[in-house]
Amino acid sequence: MRLVPLSTCARSIVGNCPALQCVCDTIYAFLLNGVFMNQLISRRGAITTAALASASAFPMTALAAKAQAQGGDKVAITAAVEKLLGAKVEFFGPAPIPGLFEVIANGNVYYVDAAGKHIIDGHIVNMATRSSLTAQRKLEFERATTPEFDASQLSFDDAIRTVYGKPTPGRVLVTFEDPRCGFCRKLHQDLKGMKDLVVYTFPVSFLGPQSRSLNETIWCSSDRSAAWNAAMEGQEVRASGATCDLSALERNAELARRFKVSGTPTMYTASGQRIVGAVGAAAIEQALSKAP
Repeated sequence: MRLVPLSTCARSIVGNCPALQCVCDTIYAFLLNGVFMNQLISRRGAITTAALASASAFPMTALAAKAQAQGGDKVAITAAVEKLLGAKVEFFGPAPIPGLFEVIANGNVYYVDAAGKHIIDGHIVNMATRSSLTAQRKLEFERATTPEFDASQLSFDDAIRTVYGKPTPGRVLVTFEDPRCGFCRKLHQDLKGMKDLVVYTFPVSFLGPQSRSLNETIWCSSDRSAAWNAAMEGQEVRASGATCDLSALERNAELARRFKVSGTPTMYTASGQRIVGAVGAAAIEQALSKAP
């Protein structure tokens, strides 16, 4: 758990310290408030209390109205958080703990005090159920704001097409992968053992400049599928020296943001079912069996 004064972290950014890695050991007094004296504030990323009301019980509009009633200056708090995180606040409302406000930016849930001086980056956990209200809220927000996946609306010209066996209706997998991702390489081994499957891979560069460079080399190769498969096998993919239009890589990054893809591999079946991680061939086959 990191309880961080916004002003301290703002100064830390100037000093090249990632803001949300700053740690303040002093527990802010408003958390105690005479009511939460028995709370345990741990460094393992959770604030726990014996009874917490779930914020998900209210619609978003009602949450925003309740936040205003609690006296929080939405405009000032939002501005302070956006300055700190360098990202637009997507939602502002009351937190499960009275006196705190919930803000969501970049799909992540944070908590801020009414004065807009402290931010909490961590989980609120219901001790009775041992469930993370923060994780639940993040998932709910993601589902509410992520557009429905429709493969027919995608531009497959921006993807790398690989065929295993023969093309078969319904046996289509759309993937977002980073060429340097270890779990993507595990996925590649699983896919090699599957039959009659067409995979459309939208390459992304989540792991930094080296991934981007490798993606550019693969994209400009004469056989993108072969180059991608070589990268997945851990083989060196040499630049051909040719230049090509790399705008597809930018569109893929935007497409990933649109569908809130934050990790690789992330997959979709033709029916729109989302699969996250290297889950194994059996789980992929089960998902494909539900395809129309």
